[in-house]
Formats: sequence, structure tokens, C-alpha cells
Amino acid sequence: MSEGAVTLHLPGADLPRVGDPLITDVVAGGLATIDPALPGASTQAAASLGMETGAHQLLLILVDGLGYELIEEYVGHTPTLRRVRGDVRSIHTVVPSTTAAAITAFGTGERPGATNMVGFSVAYRGTVMNLLAMEGGPAPSEWQPVPTYFERLAAADVASAVVSPARFAGSGLTGAALRGARHVPAETLDERVSAALRELRAGTPVVYLYWSEIDHAGHGSGVGSDSWIANLEEFDAGLARLLRSLPAGVRTVMTADHGMINVDASQIVDVASAPALREGVRIVAGETRAVHVHADAGRADEVEARWRDVLGESAWIVSGEAISALIGAGDGAAVIGDFLVLARGRGGVVDSRTQSASAIAMPGVHGSLTSTEMRIPVVVLS
Repeated sequence: MSEGAVTLHLPGADLPRVGDPLITDVVAGGLATIDPALPGASTQAAASLGMETGAHQLLLILVDGLGYELIEEYVGHTPTLRRVRGDVRSIHTVVPSTTAAAITAFGTGERPGATNMVGFSVAYRGTVMNLLAMEGGPAPSEWQPVPTYFERLAAADVASAVVSPARFAGSGLTGAALRGARHVPAETLDERVSAALRELRAGTPVVYLYWSEIDHAGHGSGVGSDSWIANLEEFDAGLARLLRSLPAGVRTVMTADHGMINVDASQIVDVASAPALREGVRIVAGETRAVHVHADAGRADEVEARWRDVLGESAWIVSGEAISALIGAGDGAAVIGDFLVLARGRGGVVDSRTQSASAIAMPGVHGSLTSTEMRIPVVVLS
């Protein structure tokens, strides 16, 4: 369960209480449904998430970006999920509410403080490194030292498979969050559904199916756009096909890594064109709604005070021990730097000196502490 859950007082933030289930509990609970003796299995997590024992295989489905509130708002487009609407539980993802942090938390059972997967990007050797790819950086196993559930299963001679596009096989995030599982390449949703069914019929004990297209559409066109809804409807139809074809004895659990909101471009602040924010800042990393600020040596307090003055009520700013309280104990707080800026409302902070114009212009974003970003679904589908 969520030991060390956040106890900070950040008005308006949707944070878990001590003992509330988190994304870190999903795999542990799922494993307990097929064998409580498996490495990493937790009957306590299973009970808290409504997962019953008695299955022989586990199918984990993670839908990138499909937060709990988005399922509720757009349920009219999802007849398959609508049928189980009353069974969908709302739990919390980790801070920051973003893919690299959350999928690694899902795959390891540990929060970002322990995994060092503390955002979309991080400061690394004087530049900004993307944690999804880790190009030019250390090996994923060096950056992220926590054993994954899949590594622990492999050590016990229990096979697992990850079904996702071929391009993800060697990515930094896959190496950090999913190492230990056999990668099964499949591109379209139909191909992924077919691949997952083949693995289950072949007897693979644990299968993980990843669907990233809803998140991609949200970043590119915004939540609720025609593209976003089309991808949501496609997933729901594919889910229906999968559930109709499942072998007996499979426990199927669906979740997400985070939600997403549409930002207001007029509320986005660019550090490069704001002298009061730029002065004394060595590097800005993270992402639009969860910004890592690294100040010049000896200037952290001064810089933080100016950022607080400029941003006011538009952001939560945390520093020192408060960072670890949010992301969990470990070295991750040092990776974040001097302070962490989490956007409120529909705004955010960017830096056009290191971020591309397309990244800055994304209408759909996540990473912060609003309920839309922090709340994720967990539903047992079989």
C-alpha cells in the first residue's frame, strides 16, 4: 500500500491520504489474484482494489492518458467501459503525473523518488535529457536501480510479456520500467489484442498490453478533439473484442498512468522571455506542468522567492524536504533540483531555449496535482 503517502498541505491539490491505493499497487494486487506467493504480490493491494483471487493468468492493460475523470466525462463514447462504469475505481497516480514517472511506478511498485524517473525530462550533464528515450544518457538500469516486478518474476522462473509497438522495445522507459519481460512487438490495436490473446492462450502467466494513442492524440489535438475521441472509441472497440475472446481463468485489470487537461495558451509562461524567472536559473527541465528549476550556485533561495512572486497562485512551488514528501524518498529529489513548480488551473511554464515549439504548443498536457491529472481508473474486467 501507499506507505509514505503525501501529508503536505497544498490547497487545491488532489493528493492521496496515507493508506490510499496508488498506481504502485496495481501490479502487486494483480499478481496476488493468480498466486499470493509470487514475488511482489500483495493480497492487501488486491483487496483494496477489488481484485478477487482464483485466476490462473494476469492480463494488465494500461491506457496512457485515460484518467478517471476523462472516462467519466466521455463515457458516452465507450459502450464497453460504460457497462462496467460502476466497477471503475478512482485511485491516484504518482507525482509528477506523467508517463515516465507513472509507468515506472506501475512497473516497480516504487514512487519516483526511488526510481529517479521524476518527469518527462531531467537535467543531465549540463543539458536536458528525455527520460522516455534516455538518448545520450546512462543505461536505464543504471539510472533506475529498482528491480521491476518483471525482473522479480523472471528470477522466480515466471514468464511475462509486454505487448507494445516495436519502437518501444529498446527505449529508456521500457528499460527502466518493464525490463525482465519479453517484448512482443505489435503495432495497431488489433495486432496488440491478437498478440495478447496469443500469449495468454500459450500459457504466459503475466501479459501487459500498452495503448499510447489516446495520450498521443491529446498532446497533438487536445482532450475531446475529433482525433482524441476517435482513438478513445477505437480502444473501447478493441477492448470489447479482447474480452469476448479471453481464455478462461484470466484476471484482466485495466488502468492508466495519468489524466490530461487542455491548457490555455495565454496562461503559459516562457522563462526565456521572462527576466524575473530567467535570472539566476541554470537550467529548466521537467515539463510544462511539472517544472524542475536548477538555480545557479548560491542563488536557489533568491530564485525561488522571485518565482513565487511572479507565479503567485498560478502554481504550487515546493522545495527541500517537501519534494521528497511529494515524490517519495530516494535520490529523485536531487535530480529535480532546487525546486519543483506544479501548475494550477490551465497554465504552465516552458523554456523556449530548450523546448521545441511543437512541445510548447501542445494543447493537452499533464504532470501536476489537479484531480483530472492525478486520478486514474482501476477496473477488473474479467
